[in-house]
Amino acid sequence: MAASVTILEARLAHDGAEPITADSFDVVERELEDAADGELVVDVRYASLDPSQRIRLRPEGPGFVPPAGIVGTVARSASDRFSVGDIVVAPGSWATTVRVPAAAAERYDAPEGVALHHAVGLLGLTGLTAYFGVTRVLRPLAGERIAVTGAFGGVGQVAAQLIAASGAEVLGVAGGAEKVEGLRRLGVVGVDHRSADWLDEVDRWAPDGLHGVFDNVWGAASARLVERLRPLGRVALCGQMSGIGAAVTEPLPLDNWFRLVTRSLTIQGFRAADYAAENAEARRALGDLVVSGALDQETHLVPGWAAAGPAFAESLVGGIAGKLVVEVRS
Repeated sequence: MAASVTILEARLAHDGAEPITADSFDVVERELEDAADGELVVDVRYASLDPSQRIRLRPEGPGFVPPAGIVGTVARSASDRFSVGDIVVAPGSWATTVRVPAAAAERYDAPEGVALHHAVGLLGLTGLTAYFGVTRVLRPLAGERIAVTGAFGGVGQVAAQLIAASGAEVLGVAGGAEKVEGLRRLGVVGVDHRSADWLDEVDRWAPDGLHGVFDNVWGAASARLVERLRPLGRVALCGQMSGIGAAVTEPLPLDNWFRLVTRSLTIQGFRAADYAAENAEARRALGDLVVSGALDQETHLVPGWAAAGPAFAESLVGGIAGKLVVEVRS
């Protein structure tokens, strides 16, 4: 058996219930033991930083290493399913090298011309979440008018483009002019919910109301859109970015919850894990759209784990534009 290797990992520096700041994580060295039977040692190349990781931190204390979806190269294999040098995607952690069960890893064959970091973004959990939310939950129809909140985030970018590809009209709701401009680069009409007249813009765009909302945000902005749903309108409820940093997420501040009855509305929460059996099919569909030029995702790359904590903290208050990914090894 090979000797252990020295790795770097980022650890929570305080109780997870406390606010996350730029100083919330320490990067430390430790020894990682070799792969046990049925395990892989994977040198991480890229790792995904997702707002949902904040929820996982809440009950933890100092020293906790957050989880992360990773793509990397197999450095040691104690499984007949993988060989040294294979590229895999797997559930990992905030570390330069990880041990993972081979049963939890998937061999990753990147479509030609698609950057490897998309394995943890556009073709990873964020892309899969958007794909299933649009195709299995929201099911937009040609000619419908659909709003997407958090539209320039990792999931929102993909969802907005998939809705447009379905033939529906899509309006991306984002926080800040930079994100609205980013949506424009992706071919999506955007509106800045921080502007005083943003709801007037929504009403001009959809004078007869919205057919659907793909919601990544929850909170007041999402409530104002739900109040604009037409009869039989529906919501695909994906995230809660507006309250992700708090210990408890407040109820959706609707003016009248009974409108769910009077307008026959549907609000369906979902997770990508609900459709995990279809991951391979979904990745192929997303990859085909990328190769054809119909789908893209703007990514915010941060260089290594020392930069990851501050970027993660900034993302929780809406300060990061695009999908947040750590470049661990280029």
